[in-house]
Amino acid sequence: MNEVYVYNIREWSDIMNPFEKIELKKDTFTKKEMIVYNILQKNPDLILRGSITSLAKDYQVSQSTITRFCQKIGYDGFNEFKFDVFRSEKQGRQEQNNNLSTIDSYCRLLNILNENIDNEMMERFAKSIIHADTIIVTGSHKSSLPAKMLQYNLFKIHKKVIFLATDEFHDIDQIANKNDLVVVFTNRGNGLSTFNNIKEKKKKTNSNLLLSLCMINFLSRK
Repeated sequence: MNEVYVYNIREWSDIMNPFEKIELKKDTFTKKEMIVYNILQKNPDLILRGSITSLAKDYQVSQSTITRFCQKIGYDGFNEFKFDVFRSEKQGRQEQNNNLSTIDSYCRLLNILNENIDNEMMERFAKSIIHADTIIVTGSHKSSLPAKMLQYNLFKIHKKVIFLATDEFHDIDQIANKNDLVVVFTNRGNGLSTFNNIKEKKKKTNSNLLLSLCMINFLSRK
């Protein structure tokens, strides 16, 4: 039954701003990461005018904790997070100038979802999740956020879910059994290389891993 789903989530970062991503992951933060969360919630301007070094020094939190916080919400590190905050603030000002309301933004998002989600495919995907012994999810950089959110939400229904970094996938044929489900999230289509690597390894090792590809342009704009 083992299938590999590859999700193309282009422009996810254009739809969710950095603070929405933070709220989405809030329940998964450690105590130390919650310190960073509280600092940024009370003083969001620190993100733009400060550095990881100054934040760590002024608020007595380690740079590694700040980095892990940023990685947990889908960024490589603080600098990428800072740039996305700047981009989001700039975009927000432009939208205000264009009189684009919050309701308009959510209506646009709902329209994008309606146009791009294949209900039959999603039903098949849901059934695969239900019947899988173990679900293995992966995604790198920004793509790790939806992958980890899928893992977190499946924990709530008591499903066994493993998150693997993409550089750990070289042993996937040794990890996954025939009744497992593999889900690959990709931001720019580079998850296809992961899928193809698994496929090639299957040929060389005569693995029992069964593969099928289900591409979804999940949140792209027309």
